[in-house]
Amino acid sequence: MAEKAENSNPSREVGLVWSATLLCGLAVAYNSGAVMAASPFMKIDLDLDANTLQWIMISYILVATGLVGVMGGFADIFGRLRLLIFGAIMFTVGSLICIVADNGTVVIAGRAVQGLGGAAIFGTGLAVLTVATPEALRTLALGMWAAATALGQGLGPLIGGALTDAIDWRAIFAFDVLLLVPGIVACLLLARKHIVPEDTARHGRIDYPGAALMMLALAALTLAMTRGQEQGWGSVEIVSLLVVAAAASAGFIVREWRAERPLFELRFFREPSYVAAATGTFVAGFGIFGLIYYFNVFVQSPEGPDYSAFQAGLALLPCTMLFFVGSIGFPRLLTGYDLRWPTTLGMISLASGFWFLSDVAVTTAYAEVSWRLALVGLGFGLTFGLLPRVGLRDLPDADAGQGSGVINVCLYIGFTFGIAACGVVVNAVRHDVIQKAVHAMSPAPENRIQVIHDLVHGSNSVIQKSLKNLDATDAASINSALTRALEAGFGSAMMLLAFASVIGALLCGWLLRDPTGNKG
Repeated sequence: MAEKAENSNPSREVGLVWSATLLCGLAVAYNSGAVMAASPFMKIDLDLDANTLQWIMISYILVATGLVGVMGGFADIFGRLRLLIFGAIMFTVGSLICIVADNGTVVIAGRAVQGLGGAAIFGTGLAVLTVATPEALRTLALGMWAAATALGQGLGPLIGGALTDAIDWRAIFAFDVLLLVPGIVACLLLARKHIVPEDTARHGRIDYPGAALMMLALAALTLAMTRGQEQGWGSVEIVSLLVVAAAASAGFIVREWRAERPLFELRFFREPSYVAAATGTFVAGFGIFGLIYYFNVFVQSPEGPDYSAFQAGLALLPCTMLFFVGSIGFPRLLTGYDLRWPTTLGMISLASGFWFLSDVAVTTAYAEVSWRLALVGLGFGLTFGLLPRVGLRDLPDADAGQGSGVINVCLYIGFTFGIAACGVVVNAVRHDVIQKAVHAMSPAPENRIQVIHDLVHGSNSVIQKSLKNLDATDAASINSALTRALEAGFGSAMMLLAFASVIGALLCGWLLRDPTGNKG
């Protein structure tokens, strides 16, 4: 273990540790919400189709999901602080790639690099903060970490929207750089002063095959989901992807049962409380990314309310602020209480909010939307704040770190499928509405199959080109259909999220029914 420098200033050292870790954590937490707020502008500026836009979000999550579980092993080999510095640099590089990108492929590449950096930051940042903070201040430090990440997630859509409107969507990535550069400098000072204790003697095996199989399964299934409607669910491409996903999933399960140090410890799932926490966290992640992404698509669409990015961020505040306050406050408020009913209530609140949001139309007054978003925010605050504690309560202390890591992996998987599964529903509904409108034309266009494809899956320029080829009456009919498709697609996505939340509520209520050990 490295020795601390002589004549050190404890207060200055603590401030340096907190600056390094919290700035990095804040940058990563803010980023996802900010990118989703700017996604409609990215779609227009880069002329992206819906699938490419989804993959700008998904590429980040897939890489982070596959790697966040192995970062603890890398920390044992290379050191926590070195890995945190590496993560901050990679996230900065990914941000710079996005800033200079002139097409969707480059943005996807930049987001993948950000995913690598984000996995390293979230895989080691909390550990650095804990071991380098004096024991008397650790509770405060952990609260600061939770507050910084929740604040970043809560304000990400608002800050991203403001930067997009005032400057450009690329400014959201420049803001990441502004946060990360002083964070990297603070990390380098920590390394120079040898403030962070390191223990690189525990060279345990890293589950590379497990990480590779999980990423392959998620990537294949997600790609099939995002392309299934366009290519046809029975096409060779989609069937092949589904077979690969199934085979990789089976291989992953076998690998995790046999691995000496598995990425995803399956024995934890023998505990009902852990199953409730892992599945509930998956549902919460599924819901928050599904909501924020498709809410921004809905309210910023020209066929819809046509909000600016900043207005969309403001509109989400009833949800994001209750999420922020609740995830910080509920764990403290409910210390010592049975957590079965608060977590179940959180899932019920999510289900209710999503169900009410499914009725939102383009003409719905915001006052009628805000209280529905508040219900969802309350649910997120309860579930994100309490489920990790529920999951770890019956595990031995020695398994707490890995148990928390598995729950985080479930959260990231939820993020991925929240966007992809809602996309399947939105595309299917959009296709149905537009297909009916095109077939209702008199006479129907000879190339109607191509017209339907372009209107459903095309970029903005492709859609506008299709509309220009129609006469005024048909163009007006299709524009009306696009609005109906937008409303129906958003409503169907919210119904899917409501259904998932109902399943989460039933699981929490049933699996946590044994009061033994339920004290938080």
